[in-house]
Amino acid sequence: MDLNPLFAKLLVEGNSIRGISRILGLTYYNTYKKFLWFKGLVEEHKKSPRFSANEIQFDEMESIHHTKCKPLSLIVVLNERYQLMSAKVAEIPAKGRLAEFSRRKYGPRKNEREQKLNEAFKEVTDYLTNSPLQIKSDAHPVYRKIVNFYFPDCLYRQFVRKNKKDKLRERMHEKINKKRYDPIFVVNHKCAVLRDRVKRLVRRSWCTTKKVENLQLHLDLVICMQSGMKI
Repeated sequence: MDLNPLFAKLLVEGNSIRGISRILGLTYYNTYKKFLWFKGLVEEHKKSPRFSANEIQFDEMESIHHTKCKPLSLIVVLNERYQLMSAKVAEIPAKGRLAEFSRRKYGPRKNEREQKLNEAFKEVTDYLTNSPLQIKSDAHPVYRKIVNFYFPDCLYRQFVRKNKKDKLRERMHEKINKKRYDPIFVVNHKCAVLRDRVKRLVRRSWCTTKKVENLQLHLDLVICMQSGMKI
């Protein structure tokens, strides 16, 4: 029995590598090697996917590299049909109360956010078969420069995030009043789906990313599986 298709499906449906090794009756070593084997398959498939998009939405979500002192930013770009076109993992410095402790223990960390944003948009321009009509995101100040570079003739709209007080007020009344329209619902929904289906991204879990490149491979596998990669 060929376990590769089942293995790939388990990976993108919320299972960890150790969990898959228990399900399939394999050793962790063999399961991990099989996961790394997908890298060649993914790189070959990523030469061929093509997407069309009338609207592009993108955003960032945060995860950790084994510890909260080593945060990561995940840039996700998708079209209006919820198709994930690109996902890039960027190393970022720790913020807030953990910033000083992180610098003392792990040294200064690079900020790869802008570099990975450029890589994501370069990838999207390679995959697109048409020119989008509009692009949407939140109001991060770095975004406009990058969007204008890759899509200078496209309508770009930014939306201010709701503050914590507004989010709490909405939750308190969500059973009585209908929620307000979310202009970037597509990307927010996809981020929630990734949190659920990629075990490394689940919050409050002991399954964390030990190697950044493995998280990138996992996200690339999600993209390839949705576009019909044959295994």
